[in-house]
Amino acid sequence: MSHAGLQLLGGLPSCRLLTCHRRSRSSCCAPKPRQSVLTAARRGQFESDWEKEFAPGDRLAKRSQLEFEQIQSSSSSSSVDSSSFDVNSSFDGEVECEFNGSQAPANQSIMHKLFGRHWEELPAKYKLVFATSMAFVLCNMDKVNISVAIIPMAEDFGWSSTVSGLVQSSFFFGYMLSQIPGGYIIAKKGGRKVLPIGVGLWSLATAAVPVMAGTMPGLFLSRAAVGLGEGVAPSSATDMVARLISQDERSRAMSFIFGGLPVGSLLGLFVAPPLIERFGWPTVFYAFGLLGLAWAVWFEHIQTGIAAKEPEVAAKLQGYQQHSGPAGKLDASGQQPVPWRGFLRNRPVQALAYTHFCNNWFHYTMMAWLPSYFADTLSLSLTQAAQLSLLPPVAAIIASSIAGTAGDALISKGMPVLRVRKLAQCTAFLGPALCLAGASLTDDSHLKVGLITAALGLASFSLAGLYCNHADLSPRYAPVLLGLTNTTGAIPGIIGVTITGAILDKTGSWPLALFVPTIVFFVTGSVVFAAFGSSDLQSFENDAPFAAEKYAQPLYKQLGRAKQFGGGLAASVPKLDGHRVDALVSKVKGFLKQKQS
Repeated sequence: MSHAGLQLLGGLPSCRLLTCHRRSRSSCCAPKPRQSVLTAARRGQFESDWEKEFAPGDRLAKRSQLEFEQIQSSSSSSSVDSSSFDVNSSFDGEVECEFNGSQAPANQSIMHKLFGRHWEELPAKYKLVFATSMAFVLCNMDKVNISVAIIPMAEDFGWSSTVSGLVQSSFFFGYMLSQIPGGYIIAKKGGRKVLPIGVGLWSLATAAVPVMAGTMPGLFLSRAAVGLGEGVAPSSATDMVARLISQDERSRAMSFIFGGLPVGSLLGLFVAPPLIERFGWPTVFYAFGLLGLAWAVWFEHIQTGIAAKEPEVAAKLQGYQQHSGPAGKLDASGQQPVPWRGFLRNRPVQALAYTHFCNNWFHYTMMAWLPSYFADTLSLSLTQAAQLSLLPPVAAIIASSIAGTAGDALISKGMPVLRVRKLAQCTAFLGPALCLAGASLTDDSHLKVGLITAALGLASFSLAGLYCNHADLSPRYAPVLLGLTNTTGAIPGIIGVTITGAILDKTGSWPLALFVPTIVFFVTGSVVFAAFGSSDLQSFENDAPFAAEKYAQPLYKQLGRAKQFGGGLAASVPKLDGHRVDALVSKVKGFLKQKQS
């Protein structure tokens, strides 16, 4: 088979000719039996050897070369004339090809570069990365819908800026509460099980917002339930990446998954205004909630297919004891207690928590107030302000793809992981700080919009910085660590959004309310992460009690006694089986009949 023929038949990722045969054009010759030509590079067979022998950038070219040589040698040694397989020759025959899901060879055809591989041929880990990214798209769609709907809602209910800020911040009460418990459950059960539950919860709560909006407590409760469901998404994604994705691919995987957030912002800001103006603000909550429920059904369908075709991948995603794989040195014991005190004492974790706080202050305040900022400062309508707010998410999508690719490329070229993480994070903080400072000082509307767009784009370099750092510190405890740091990261959603509205009410100054606090946190966050951040594997061995815990010992004893008393009380209650329940019901009916007579 010629090289051109291989290119035409095998332009899709890593061509694997499973069966190729042709029928003779001549009537005097019987058709030859089907001949099988198998490549030696089956999925996953040589992955461990290649990772040891070749750098990530060289594996693709080496794989393509090995497969081409194997096909040529197999074709020449078989009873079938290899020239008969040249696709440039004309014959009345069939060629059946199957392609595996490895990466595309460098010399593939332009058409195949454009259209890519088929979904069914993707390896399971990439299917999961894509599906999780789609969950993050929905995550931000359901997060930004309130920032657009808040304008007509405030008009309908007569809310001030402070009340509007409180309504938007109610999301983060539930978001913060689910971080640590969610991370712990995910570490035990796996993000694959928890993520669809979270998506289903926040989708139902989103659809319930119009129903509950008649009262302020009801609205707070529904938005807090949205936050409760969305709070488990980051830890679930981090858990699946730590289980399946190696360190030299982790920046791209995390960038692709978390890159769904700006895509969700883009779609939410694009779709919500026309829905609201045409059908009313409740419509956007119903529509977005329905999309989330559809995703949960689709994700379970994907999991069923993975369990059938790649059970080894499905096994890695199940349970605490299966938490192993390319992510690193994982302890398989699922019975050891989580070292919470070790986390709190650890300096890199402390630095990461503060970095997460600073990062989220910017994102949450801008997400909540940016449409209102554009509408107020540029005198735009709701639709115009929302459309202008589309520019920052577009910049974030572009920057996130650059950040992940650049981070992995630097690591593969030998740059220390810690230097890559710090370089990415300082870019994500100091670059936006300069842009926001310029936006505060200029009166030019076009320049102001451009600087804010650049700020939100550069901030996406955090995806190659802090969001990869949890798995660097401990692949085993990555979801717990993200839950811990994201708890501090949720605080800006509560106090930051509210404080911004309060400062705006008091001063009437958008730069003072929206930009100045963010600049301060960006600068201090860069200093803290550069000074104390780490990428080394952490042991968290120092799990001894804190000195302050001795003052809580009497409370612990009282709680223990109460637990024992409650257990004894429950044991003393007679158990009701089916017969006893029937007898009790009969007695009650007899008593009621006696009373009636």
